[in-house]
Amino acid sequence: MNAPLTALRRHVTSGRVGLVLGLFALVVALGLPSQASTDAAPAARAAASPKAIKVFGAARTNNIDDFTEPTFTPIVAKKFRTAKGYLAITATVAVQDDASFSPRGQLNINLRVDGKKVIKDPFGVEVTNLDDGTGSIGTITAAVPVEARRHTVQLVARETGGGSHIHARQLSIVYTPQGSAKNIPVRPVAERDLTR
Repeated sequence: MNAPLTALRRHVTSGRVGLVLGLFALVVALGLPSQASTDAAPAARAAASPKAIKVFGAARTNNIDDFTEPTFTPIVAKKFRTAKGYLAITATVAVQDDASFSPRGQLNINLRVDGKKVIKDPFGVEVTNLDDGTGSIGTITAAVPVEARRHTVQLVARETGGGSHIHARQLSIVYTPQGSAKNIPVRPVAERDLTR
């Protein structure tokens, strides 16, 4: 009489253990991947969303010696795709007078977005080269509206003096779906005398 009871108890106990293990396996199988996908979902949605703010950058550290290009030439560029919105662009270049040329070097820089120069002025931004052997830093910034497409942003330079030695240069670009900016090219305004 004890033997059948003992067998029944063993059957019930092993059934409970099996049921508990089965439920645990089900929770693990369904719960963990679901939790992982839930944690990763906002980041994945934000990266894929056309309304997401995105950052792009490019840098070149190789030197350009004997730079004498008379027309605007790309010295660093970045290609990327965005939705319709705005780009906030900052570009910098380190430059030094090339002593092997005379007169002193005079570098002009500009930004080119999708083939259009940002600043209409033919000189863009002038970077003064000192003839005492020290270098200069040229910086140009702009905010421009863009359409949904693939874009190319270039920092372009030309030499209007004797010659320059170009060092490191970089582009930092932030895309945002909202903002305001003037269409490019930005036209120069009439000069005003600010002295009193």
